Amino acid sequence: MDIKIFKDELFKKALEEGFSDCEIYFYSSKSIKVSVLKGEIEKFDNATTGGLSFRGFYNGKMGYSYTEQISEDVIDRLIQYAKENSQIINEEEKEEIYIGDKSYTPVKTFYDELENVDVDMLIEKALQIEKAALNYDKKIISCNYCIVGKSSSKIYISNTKGLELSKKDNYVVAYAGALAKENENIKSGFEIIAGFNIEDIDPIYIGETASKKALASLGATSLPSKKYNVIFENECFTDLLSCFLGSFCAESVQKGFSLLKGKLNEKIASDIITILDEPLKENGYNSNSFDSEGVACYNKTVVENGILKTYLYNLKTAKKDGVKSTGNGFKSGYKGKISISPTNFYIKNGEKPLNNIFENVKDGAYITELSGLHAGVNSISGDFSILANGYLIENGKKAKAIEQITIAGNFYDMLLNIEDIANDLKFSLNGVGSPSIFVGKLSISGE
Repeated sequence: MDIKIFKDELFKKALEEGFSDCEIYFYSSKSIKVSVLKGEIEKFDNATTGGLSFRGFYNGKMGYSYTEQISEDVIDRLIQYAKENSQIINEEEKEEIYIGDKSYTPVKTFYDELENVDVDMLIEKALQIEKAALNYDKKIISCNYCIVGKSSSKIYISNTKGLELSKKDNYVVAYAGALAKENENIKSGFEIIAGFNIEDIDPIYIGETASKKALASLGATSLPSKKYNVIFENECFTDLLSCFLGSFCAESVQKGFSLLKGKLNEKIASDIITILDEPLKENGYNSNSFDSEGVACYNKTVVENGILKTYLYNLKTAKKDGVKSTGNGFKSGYKGKISISPTNFYIKNGEKPLNNIFENVKDGAYITELSGLHAGVNSISGDFSILANGYLIENGKKAKAIEQITIAGNFYDMLLNIEDIANDLKFSLNGVGSPSIFVGKLSISGE
């Protein structure tokens, strides 16, 4: 059944049944994923998921209901469940069904060329990646996983106040793991690339990079425990930054779960740090013209030259603070609850190549892998103690591999003490990004 016809019938009947304002949020996605091993297709997944949420005010209270089926048969049930649900939920702060904004800035999130890429092309890319990894060096004993896939999704939001918005997006992703062996020492390497064109998937680069990382870890040793100059690789600092995203969200601030509370227009980071949230970013992994509440998205500076300029808001938290929503009210799926999420949230690129920062640091540790982040990070206090691997920096150059170390510090103190930023900004698939960053001295525990 066409979603718009379904919506019209649902709204008509809901209003007749006593609802005042109503809204639907429709989400569907499909993905194709190919895994190869030893030159053969190991696994093929073709998945389609999705559904619809209905919400509306009944006797002044918001009720919710959900369905995976879009047909006339479910309309009565959706309305009845929402009625019953409205009598159970007792929220202190009344939710809002948004009337919409005057205009929405378009941003490209769907690529027709990618949609037309067939399964054979995905298989070919995967086989080429595995071959590149295995042929890179005789010490590479396995490409233990090699996966290429593409995903697409659709969102449609409409309400009885006249709001009607839709969005399509798609992307392709490839990742590979390689194992290297020397004597009895076995190490792994990993590489992942995502993009919006099949040509963004360079099989030689992905396969060889996974193998290079595995080879570089052979012979890794620990370090004596002391304070070291520390440079975080871009991907590592992105992972660490991701653990503290909630601190910038108004809900955490209002509940007292963020140390950034009361620090608007105050210095929270080094002067060289600027943090942006850009939903309108071209080719962003998390670009949006509107959020899940129908609020228009816009690019914003969260931290400017070390000064905290804004929190991220949805409608409920914005109303509480007497400000406008920043268009960051998102939900994870059609059943999800509206929360606050960044979009393309990143630390602005520096101007120096990473090698120049190595030269300036002279001696220290270059951290390229973090593990146990959720167990080792206190997102409220900022304290962290995390298992890490990487490389020693000696005489301004990357030297031997290091492993079995624990790096410890405080995220908020570290932000204030950042000394230099490279020009190698890289994003993770969740839209968070960072360049490689020299954070000054941190405690490292090793041998």
